[in-house]
Formats: sequence, structure tokens, C-alpha cells
Amino acid sequence: MIEDETTDSIDLSKFESRVPTRKETKEQILFDRVLTAAVAADRRGFFVEPSTLLDQDETLTRPELDLVWGSTKFMKSLENRGIKTTKDPNLTLRQETLLQAYLNPMNLKPIQVIAKQMKIPINEIDGWMRDKHFAGAMSAKSEENLKKYIPIADQALGQLVQSGDMKAITFLNQLTGRFDPNARASLDVPALMMQIQDIVLRNVRDPIAKRNIARELIALAQGHSPLTTVSEPNGDTIETETAIEIKLKEG
Repeated sequence: MIEDETTDSIDLSKFESRVPTRKETKEQILFDRVLTAAVAADRRGFFVEPSTLLDQDETLTRPELDLVWGSTKFMKSLENRGIKTTKDPNLTLRQETLLQAYLNPMNLKPIQVIAKQMKIPINEIDGWMRDKHFAGAMSAKSEENLKKYIPIADQALGQLVQSGDMKAITFLNQLTGRFDPNARASLDVPALMMQIQDIVLRNVRDPIAKRNIARELIALAQGHSPLTTVSEPNGDTIETETAIEIKLKEG
């Protein structure tokens, strides 16, 4: 045991063999490189963002940096060291700060006013809006804010309903499905006509009358007037016409 030997009598090779070794993966090596660059930038007083880290370690590539930056472990490591940074590696600190201020749910100021307060030129804002990363982050944050407004909207709607606002009451009934003003527009007329036809055919015994009724119902279902159909003469009609003809001849 090392404890039983004096420092002078320790064999260096024997000592090194007793020191545990840890074989690092290429991912761990890359992680350590990016973290080292972040710590170096912070110690120099720089704000830690992707462009700053690339300046600290010129051997790092942007894809490598983005891979590490997007990991929860890296952000946690920075947080444990008290290092502040942006959440999105594609945004600068000024861009992220502007988005946080402008897209705050309680903010009522236009983006131009927020930019002026932050001393950001309008032409620079225009350039940011054309950048796909900034535009994408702005769109995602806006969608996230919309979800936050839903409880506020529900509460405001409830207050209007309590006050007796008829428009709010009507909207609430439509929202819950209790009232649909377009329900009649969705009525299936041909299907209804087929049901009526089935009822008639079950209760009418005369086959000629059945066929005539069917012709008129079909015309009606197709949007035509029932009077445009040519009815098949039934037995009663034939007998009546024959009787009239006989009387005319006798007269």
C-alpha cells in the first residue's frame, strides 16, 4: 500500500498504474471544449453567446457549438457557475432582450417604441425581421403568448355573461355547442325526401299512385317543380274519362 511507503521509495510507474483513468468520449471532449470557452469568455468580462465562444476557441465550428449549446446539461453547467447567456444560440443578447420586452403579455407598446427605448435603430430591427432565426423565434414566442391569453379571455367572457351581455351569451352557447345558427343549413334534403318517399310507399296501396308520388318527390329533391313531371294515368282517371266519352256520344 502507498501508505506504508515513503515518498522517496515510490516507483513512479507503479504509482501511475494505481491512478484510475477515465476514457472520455468524443462527445465529452467537445462538451468540455465549449464549456472551457464559455468560462474563458465570462472571466474576460464578455457576455457568453455563440459568437463570443467561437472567438475564444477558433477550432470550434458553429455546428459543434450548436450541438452542445442546445443541451440541457450545458445550460445547467453555465447556471451552476453563475454564467448568464441567451436561451437560443441563434439570437444575440440584444435580440433576445427585445423579444422578451416586446412579447411580454403585459406589454402594450409597439416594437418601434421598445426598440427606441433600447437604443436599437429601426433599420437594424428591419434587418432582424428578415432573418429566419429571429422571425422564427418571434413567431414561436407569439404562439406561446396566445396560449397564456386563453384563461384571461375565458375570465372576461364569463364576466360579460354574468352582466347579461346577450352577444357574450350567444357566443358562449355557440362555443359550447348548445346553439348552432347554421344547423339548418346542414340539413340533408335528398335524404329527407327519401324518408318521406318510404313513408308514402308503405301506406299507399295503388301502384300507379306510388309511381306518380315517387316521380314528384324525385323532381322536388333535384330542385325542380313537381308539376313538371308527367304523371301516369291511374285507373280512376281512365274510368272517368271513358264515362264522359260515352255520355257525349249518347248525347
